[in-house]
Amino acid sequence: MPRSKPFSIPDLRKDNPSFNPFDVLQRDVEEPESQPVRSPAPHKTPLHFVWYGTGKPNDANTKTPKALAANFASATVYFWCMPQMAPEFEKALGKRVKVHGLDEVLEAPAVRKELGAMMMDRLDQLLDFYLANKGYAPAKDILTFLTLALNGGYFFDANCVIEVPKQFEKALARPPAVPTFLKLGDMLSFNDRHPSFMKSDLALQMGMEEEDTDTVTPFNGTDMWAMYAPPRHRMMWTIARHYISRAEAFGFCGATARTGSMREESRDYFINGLGQQKRTLAGALGIQSIFAGMAEHKVRHAQYKPEDVNWEVASVKNGAIESTGVALSPASANADYWVKDLGLTKGHGDSWTK
Repeated sequence: MPRSKPFSIPDLRKDNPSFNPFDVLQRDVEEPESQPVRSPAPHKTPLHFVWYGTGKPNDANTKTPKALAANFASATVYFWCMPQMAPEFEKALGKRVKVHGLDEVLEAPAVRKELGAMMMDRLDQLLDFYLANKGYAPAKDILTFLTLALNGGYFFDANCVIEVPKQFEKALARPPAVPTFLKLGDMLSFNDRHPSFMKSDLALQMGMEEEDTDTVTPFNGTDMWAMYAPPRHRMMWTIARHYISRAEAFGFCGATARTGSMREESRDYFINGLGQQKRTLAGALGIQSIFAGMAEHKVRHAQYKPEDVNWEVASVKNGAIESTGVALSPASANADYWVKDLGLTKGHGDSWTK
């Protein structure tokens, strides 16, 4: 039988110049169906509200969280409260607000790791002390520090009002790179000596110098009704640890205070003092603890300047910004403070006995 002519690509190309020997790989092959393009889920910035105590839901503690959850799609609103109060707040706040028990923060492995067993024990004692003496506001402060250290995001008191929504949207879209706090006009000092070695209650409260070897750093005054932190930021863990150590130095937790000691006097002062005296002492705890975090961060990062990072606070009087005279909306008629960077105002509230 005569042999057939061998397969020759050049001969085929003579008849069809566009011949491609690999066409067979594509011939009669169906194109895959196009898949819908899925864009990544939009980033949502956490907004936290912390309510400590057994006070019932009311407009004072639910109105702002509900409003933010309804009006700002770029935010996820969390409301943290005592576990036994969670069902009532879930019902009052609705499905848009995520209600969680504060036990989730206290039992988180990261919190227990960062604080350690001994400091966790001190923290339990401290919260019991605050609960027994209606210290709900200072309890909220330490729990806020831990909530932000663990989860990151913004924190606001429940009586804050969003005055300029566009400015607030900007703050949600571009949150700060480092923990950020309020910046008041007054200047206070911070003594970096560990609280357990300080001998004067006034020096402990105000960060004053006790000895010539003390390192004292000036900072703008601050407050605890608004702040921001990236999740798991070292500065927030420092602040939380320093708060507990300072509270122990005041005799609020830890070993029983010796009779006549500064620890006993400070403890009795908080238990038996008037409301304003308690506020002063509790405020000093939070403020000096924030200063401890900022001071440590300055040592580690020379370029960090809290006076440039923190949000400036202006006073509000009779519904107008005192420094400029600009009138605010009726929603801010009872406001005391204005924060331009956030576009919000803060009213006067009392969470000590509720």
